[in-house]
Amino acid sequence: MGFFILVLNHKLIKMKKILLLISFITLFSSNLSAQNQVYWSEVSMIVEPGNQGLVYQAVNDFYSSIDFPEGSSVSLNSINSKGEWREATHYLNFAGTVEGMAKLRELRSGEAYQNYTDNLSKVAKIVSIVNGNSLIRIAGDNGDFSTQEWAFQVDDAATFANAFTTLMEQFNNDGMYFSLGQYNTGAGLSTHYIYTSHKDYASEMTSGPKNEKDAAALAKFFETVNPISNYRGSTLSTSLASWSANN
Repeated sequence: MGFFILVLNHKLIKMKKILLLISFITLFSSNLSAQNQVYWSEVSMIVEPGNQGLVYQAVNDFYSSIDFPEGSSVSLNSINSKGEWREATHYLNFAGTVEGMAKLRELRSGEAYQNYTDNLSKVAKIVSIVNGNSLIRIAGDNGDFSTQEWAFQVDDAATFANAFTTLMEQFNNDGMYFSLGQYNTGAGLSTHYIYTSHKDYASEMTSGPKNEKDAAALAKFFETVNPISNYRGSTLSTSLASWSANN
């Protein structure tokens, strides 16, 4: 009898995993049809105190001189707080559609680009390049005061995605944009991230649970994801400048 119970439990667990996978695929497919995903590449740098202006000048000299493809942008960001695993002080973020990013990459060549990289290397040390893309996007406002990214090492992507979606349905996010995404290369042990932005310092400081309902939703999220993931820390950063087809 014990053997048959074990077999039955194994089948139930296997069926549960299959249902979670189907749920994730359905959710992911519907999200893709609702809005395009964001693909990005992040070049992290160590900038010594006093060199931030020189870094901006080097970046601006090149990226203000090119005609940006539609669906692409570049931003220069300073890191305000970070986890122990991150050593950079600043980063360049390239983001957009697959087509826009590919066209922008083609423009990053030639003599002018070589001069730019030479000038940048004199005032900044590149320490990592990370690539990734969003998976699920929760529509909302994009704040221009700061951005925050929580990194995770995830063993069960389907369970994690369902927990994130449930959290977003129950948590008061003040109408701000949130996304769940994945790191594709360069992120070490981290595999997934949750991203949002803040419209001002007040919203940045009060972005946590605001009532018992929010606290319960967040507690339920971590209760679900803790067995299948490891939290790797968060990064809070400020955009110093941006370049795109719109500016």
